[in-house]
Amino acid sequence: MNTRKTQWLSLALMCVALPGCSLAAQKHRPKLFLSLPQYLNLPDGMARDPQGNTILACPNYNDQRYPAVLVKILPDNSYSIWFTMPIHPDTNRSGPMGIEFGPDGNLYVADLQYFWDKEYKSRLIRVNVKDGKAIDADVVVDGFKLANAVRWHGNTVCVSDTFFDLPDKPNQSGIYRFTLDELNKGKITLKPNATDPHLIAQFTTVPNERKDNAGADGLAFDSKGNLFCSLFGDGAVYKITFDKDGKVASNKLFLRDKRLPCGDGMCCDPKTDKIYVADSQNNAIHIIHPDGTLTTLWENEDSDGANGLLDQPCEPFLRGNELLISNFDGDFPGIKNKGSDKHHTLSVIKLDD
Repeated sequence: MNTRKTQWLSLALMCVALPGCSLAAQKHRPKLFLSLPQYLNLPDGMARDPQGNTILACPNYNDQRYPAVLVKILPDNSYSIWFTMPIHPDTNRSGPMGIEFGPDGNLYVADLQYFWDKEYKSRLIRVNVKDGKAIDADVVVDGFKLANAVRWHGNTVCVSDTFFDLPDKPNQSGIYRFTLDELNKGKITLKPNATDPHLIAQFTTVPNERKDNAGADGLAFDSKGNLFCSLFGDGAVYKITFDKDGKVASNKLFLRDKRLPCGDGMCCDPKTDKIYVADSQNNAIHIIHPDGTLTTLWENEDSDGANGLLDQPCEPFLRGNELLISNFDGDFPGIKNKGSDKHHTLSVIKLDD
């Protein structure tokens, strides 16, 4: 048998092992990008620094013997701990999730405290950077319930809050927005119960099979400055538009599709305005097109991630024509992933040129 036939036979055998997978779909089969040690046991948010490196947040929820850290990944894929996150004085933990560099060159981090204390302890932390090195950190906003994604647009930053836990409306969530000038004036403490004026959008998670009330999760700005938000509980995606003065003009449902039952982290390709969204329930990555349609880039069954397959994907990140994907690998009810395992991985999908 010649080499080409051998390659096609091997590909066909791989495809048989993956339910619902076609030969054409194998083009975007994830590969193993990084296998991480135990002290980096849960990768999450990613951001690009001014030097072109990738910063990775590791809250390390799955093995809390280890502190939460930020990791620098160089273009050659070597990595090292860049910064150890400051702990909350009440919980003695830090939970870095979404991260993004601001226009001031500093890194802004959503510090999720909800897993340890639900009483408005989550924060937005600024990691101060000088000459590419993380020097120290300040709390610039506190009073979130579950701070999750961080996205900058111009001189304003948006942070998703996945739970409001309102007594009469347990399925509410939203997005807060702050200006750089505000953050530079001193720490902001949010008013509780979704009453703070920084709240620019609010969402209602609809009943779903997982009975999951989690709401606002992933955030992404398109090239026109529109803001998109995915809901973790029901997979709905909303589009928020702004007027010429930066005020919210509309907040409307953009996409609801049974193929996307769970919307985790998102990123947008500004060249095409395609939005890549992680589907934690289905071990999938989907593409949301500018016209509001959805296609599935890849989906696989339960996996330990050792071979690069998705293992509860939580965050997609564009690095050139590569889509890097953090695998949360947690233990959530109603999802394909069956609990955390010894493999802690990032996957990569090579996108079409």
